[in-house]
Amino acid sequence: MLNSNTADKFAILLSGVCLVHCLLTPVLITLLPIVSSSSLLEDILFHQLMLWVILPTSVTALFLGCRKHKQFMIAAPGIIGISILIAVAFFGHAWFGVVGEKVATSIGGLVLALSHYLNYRACQDATCEDNDCAMKHHH
Repeated sequence: MLNSNTADKFAILLSGVCLVHCLLTPVLITLLPIVSSSSLLEDILFHQLMLWVILPTSVTALFLGCRKHKQFMIAAPGIIGISILIAVAFFGHAWFGVVGEKVATSIGGLVLALSHYLNYRACQDATCEDNDCAMKHHH
């Protein structure tokens, strides 16, 4: 069963994948010129495909976490990060160019990862009023 902690960890991993992709793609294009001709389309496709995984994971993790710890402002950087990633995935190259797109995607991913980290920590710190809390889940 998917819980907030698992989803937050997975979302942080996905943000790391995005960051590594954004940092390594320019290096690969420089080292392998043959890759550069098709890299723009592949890069756009990569960002859009990642959104299909990032969006449900992030929304689920933040929703479940906020419902548990009641610190709803933790979702604010998550919403900002998701918004940045969506905008960059569809308009980033036209708005920012190749380098700016990488920077904007990295910023969006880091902001989203920060939100998931805060969500994870808040869930760890949340206390239950239920006497059988320890038997139902871990803190």
